[in-house]
Amino acid sequence: MSTTTDKQYYHVGVLLFQGADILDFAGPMEVLSHVSHNRNPDDPDRIFTINTIAQSSTIRAANALTVRVDASLDDALENISDYDILVVPGGPPSVLQPMVDANVPEIELIRRFARLPRVTSKQPRLLFSVCTGAFLLGATGVLSGLTVTTHHRAINTLRDICTKFGNKSEPSTNVVHNRYMDGGFIKGDAVQVITAGGVSSGLDASFYVIRLLTTTEMAAFVSRVMEYTWNEVDK
Repeated sequence: MSTTTDKQYYHVGVLLFQGADILDFAGPMEVLSHVSHNRNPDDPDRIFTINTIAQSSTIRAANALTVRVDASLDDALENISDYDILVVPGGPPSVLQPMVDANVPEIELIRRFARLPRVTSKQPRLLFSVCTGAFLLGATGVLSGLTVTTHHRAINTLRDICTKFGNKSEPSTNVVHNRYMDGGFIKGDAVQVITAGGVSSGLDASFYVIRLLTTTEMAAFVSRVMEYTWNEVDK
């Protein structure tokens, strides 16, 4: 995140892979982009810049949408400290479970992001998963002691993943059913974890991110622009 006297920028990386669920990543991208595209006169100076990241130059999302990617996974690994927020979408368990089992490079990207220092003394980085994207977070072993969520049909699987890869000397991961969860900070207090339940829950969590990094008024403003009723979780 770079700060000037006029504007505050948040660099968002959206991690993509073959078979990712479309709304899981497109929803947060849409919500966050409206902060820049529809400036609230009361809070005009906070801007999200968004880039997609993947191993391939194009990915086929949910076997229905081809996405041309902004940055290669190798480049993102090399420049991971440039990112303030990392969004991790989900997909079918048939896609995510093999990624977990193979310890794919996408997991290493998340792991490196989770170990980064704070952006500034006051502002942590955000690690934000949607739906079964939480499987990849769990596979990094960094969720010990945190409260997280995922799709309601994947809660037991996420719990198993966190148990398998978590640090046995630290508290276990508390996996709950919720629209979204602010799970607090990974050990070191530099990266804050936000997890969302299935698909549309990612929209609600995205509004929470706007509220967290800007103001409640900005979140309400974007909600009105998008004609979306925000299911706000009291967290």
